[in-house]
Amino acid sequence: MLNIVLLAAAAAGAEPSFPEQVPGLTERCIRSAIDERETTEEERAHKYMCTGEAAERLWVWLEQAKLPSWEQDTPQEGRWLSREFPLGACFKRIRDAGGRATDTGLSCSIWIPRGGAASDMSDERE
Repeated sequence: MLNIVLLAAAAAGAEPSFPEQVPGLTERCIRSAIDERETTEEERAHKYMCTGEAAERLWVWLEQAKLPSWEQDTPQEGRWLSREFPLGACFKRIRDAGGRATDTGLSCSIWIPRGGAASDMSDERE
């Protein structure tokens, strides 16, 4: 009986696994975006962009979940590593415009479809 109690206690303190963390991480990002006034209305969605701790936690989770990433090269801003997740994506700058390695620049965006716009949102992601 003691083993069951110890296992239950250990499980209660453990971080939820994929995909159970998505709602909490999404909520944290949206709250951060609202607090920082980083919200916009687009034609088909409400966009929430978070930075700081909320984005960092989401990025770390995406890495641990082994979600695929790809690189984007933007001449004025440098090279970015990007990862998508349900309703959004994160973007982490890995090289500055001069080609030097950097660890500055991380943001995550969440797109909540506007009423009647629940179709594919992939072309909204930039």
